[in-house]
Amino acid sequence: MSTRTKILLLTVPAVFLLVGAFSALLLNNLVASNLQNSRHLAQLALQQTKEVLLIRLEEASRSGAATREKWVEAIAGDQRLANYLVNSVAQAPSLVEISVAGADNKILLSSTQSIAGTEMRPRPSLYGLLALGPIDRLRRVRNQSQDYELQIPIGRLDEPTPIFKIQVLVSMALVNDLIHGGLQWIGVASLITLAVSLLFVSLLAGFVSRDLRRIEQDIDLIRKGEAVPVTVPNSSPEFAAVQSKLSLLGAELRDSARSAAGFRTGVSAALERLEEGILLFDEKGQLILSSGASQRLLGCAAEDFKAGGTPLETLLTGGDSHSEKLIEWPGPTGLTPLLAQVDRFADSHVLVRLRDPEGRRELESKFDLLSRLDSINRLTGGVAHEIKNPLNSIATRLALLESTAGAESEEAQEEIRIINEEVLRLDRVVRTFLDFTRPVELAQEEVDLTGLVDEVTSLIRPDAQRRSIIVRWEPEGDHAHVWGDPDILRQALMNLAVNAFDAMPEGGTLAFAVSNRSGREVQLRVADTGSGMTEQQRAKIFQLYFTTKKNGSGIGLAMVYRAVQLHGGNIEVDSEPGKGARFDLTFPAFVRS
Repeated sequence: MSTRTKILLLTVPAVFLLVGAFSALLLNNLVASNLQNSRHLAQLALQQTKEVLLIRLEEASRSGAATREKWVEAIAGDQRLANYLVNSVAQAPSLVEISVAGADNKILLSSTQSIAGTEMRPRPSLYGLLALGPIDRLRRVRNQSQDYELQIPIGRLDEPTPIFKIQVLVSMALVNDLIHGGLQWIGVASLITLAVSLLFVSLLAGFVSRDLRRIEQDIDLIRKGEAVPVTVPNSSPEFAAVQSKLSLLGAELRDSARSAAGFRTGVSAALERLEEGILLFDEKGQLILSSGASQRLLGCAAEDFKAGGTPLETLLTGGDSHSEKLIEWPGPTGLTPLLAQVDRFADSHVLVRLRDPEGRRELESKFDLLSRLDSINRLTGGVAHEIKNPLNSIATRLALLESTAGAESEEAQEEIRIINEEVLRLDRVVRTFLDFTRPVELAQEEVDLTGLVDEVTSLIRPDAQRRSIIVRWEPEGDHAHVWGDPDILRQALMNLAVNAFDAMPEGGTLAFAVSNRSGREVQLRVADTGSGMTEQQRAKIFQLYFTTKKNGSGIGLAMVYRAVQLHGGNIEVDSEPGKGARFDLTFPAFVRS
């Protein structure tokens, strides 16, 4: 697919979208404008009809009409008012009917004389139509069979019931006739705008793609290692500047490739095996580079190092590269065992890599310990699964035994109930044990502890209000970021909050605080004003199944401790009986590289 085609495929939909949005905006303005004009005409007709009606009532009162019935009779027979209604509708292009009804909702006079004496039917309010959104309003306007009304009551101030009602109806069919001419204008304007925009996009795509093709050709030349022309005729100044920089870049890349080709093969192999100390010697056997680890292993600074008369001299003067060998280095505290390996390069440089065999043995020991712990976890997990199967069988048999013997003996039923509760408790213990022995896979990402506390406090506040507990959380300074699993950290915070709620049955205060400590650590503090703990309780609170609550499981704080350990953090507790408890969780701070 060519660049010009790609540009057209990206820009043409945008052009159609913009023209469509522009047309929709014009259509909405057209509809709104006509509806506002119709509302204005309807309001004017209402006001004028009201004034004429009041004049007729005043004339009727002077003629002796002094009651509601006489006023209704006078208005119902007023032919001049009826003619005025007909003329008012004729002068307004969107009004279809003006009617005057009595208190019983019977039409007395109307611009449509045939409906006089019938009941005035309510219509949807024109104000409600104007308050709708653009799409709903357009759909209602296009429904030409629907009329919308404006209505006002007329009565006496000392009487709650109106004497007359004036109703003005706006026809959507007439409004559509008014809009029709504007729609034609919008369609023509949209087509012209679309055609001009597409022509402009096509010309722009051709102009841009020409220079882009030249840049693509220059990049292909750079990839092949060939020279790039400095300038090309008929290019814009911007593309000419880009092409000039591509030419310079190509020359630099060719020079770098030539200088790095000989050194790349030997160094890349050495870097793959680089672990601890390194010593780099030139073709004359002089030390030109040493790492800090090698200086620590050898016990001397780089400027004081001498290979002559040491076990390294034999390795350096050998003709071939050697496999890893154990040597004894004469250090300031005596002979130090080291593992040394030599790598030789084509330019006669020699790289010596040094390792501490004790460190290697310690690492192997840790791997061996981890392997054995993994085997123990698999074994204990298998044992736990083997326990669950008999437990399920026992529970099934107990249910069967209860159905047969429990109904005949209340004593047997009580014993069966106790056994069943113990089986369920043992099943919970086994399932919890399996959860703690199962490896946890952390979905690690950058986590803002401040935002996490915001989320948790929002979740617990309704429950806290129900328990008469005040949740205090005021972020301090910038956000505090750590590297971890947000779900596990969120669950740990929820467990601490639930534990604090249980410690404050009569209400109290739960406070959160997050702070950066020297930019290397982030501390999260959760403090409550609950019943507190004794020193003996503090020593056991993170033990699995240890609880001081009547119905506690002894799992929540153990899960908090595991979550902190999984994230390389630390947790400290400060509490005294009757003075509440404070949990300080410390995590390594996340620093963007």
